[in-house]
Amino acid sequence: MSKITTQERIKGLIVEKVLVGVDPNDIKNDSELVSELGLDSIQIIGLIGGLEEEFDIVLEDDDLDFELFSTIDSLAKLVDAKLG
Repeated sequence: MSKITTQERIKGLIVEKVLVGVDPNDIKNDSELVSELGLDSIQIIGLIGGLEEEFDIVLEDDDLDFELFSTIDSLAKLVDAKLG
């Protein structure tokens, strides 16, 4: 059984909560969340809540840096750091 990566879990979360109907396989790990996927500020807020729920983490104000929310890979690094 293969382990689901943090990136795959984030993609699943994005298509479940934010971009409903999009195939997660169409989202690349280096896809820009805003410029390529078209996420707006309201969708980013929804994504933050989804990340906190999915991974049982708390994202502090210091974590909400635009660079950390630029791609799937950068989000995965943030989540993995929070998980220790």
